[in-house]
Amino acid sequence: MNDKVKGLVVGLTIGSLLTGATAFAASGMNINVVVKKLSIFVDETKKTSADGFIYKGTTYVPVKSVGATFGKQVGLYGDSLYIGKQPAVKITEVQAIQLVRNKYGIKASSDYFVEVDHSEGNNYVVHVYEVIMDDETTGHTATYGWYYVDKSTGKIESMF
Repeated sequence: MNDKVKGLVVGLTIGSLLTGATAFAASGMNINVVVKKLSIFVDETKKTSADGFIYKGTTYVPVKSVGATFGKQVGLYGDSLYIGKQPAVKITEVQAIQLVRNKYGIKASSDYFVEVDHSEGNNYVVHVYEVIMDDETTGHTATYGWYYVDKSTGKIESMF
């Protein structure tokens, strides 16, 4: 029983340290707000609802919700926010895969698989992994890395 208590205390201490380090690493200032569901009206007609908050007299709601209210697409490209017409995608999935291969020296003949897993906003999410056979019939994957590839610029950013 004593070992369980020690394990709990050590676990809580480590968790607190990690949480504190994460909060300390965040830049900017902390504010206390109350998030509440707000109805969004255009010309006195309710269009949608979104979670928002009011801080120092300014109402904050997700820009994606406001864009959808007006039937506009919203996208974040680098440090720029676009509402309505979006910039053309310059990098294809095939090019994103090749960019990751080139950056990390992964040849097509290697045992590593490089695949676009999905898209998130203006980024492709590229998964690099290999298949490890445990025996003749079973195996598992070993991840080498996960990467964001910007669809407009081709910039690669490791997710870890």
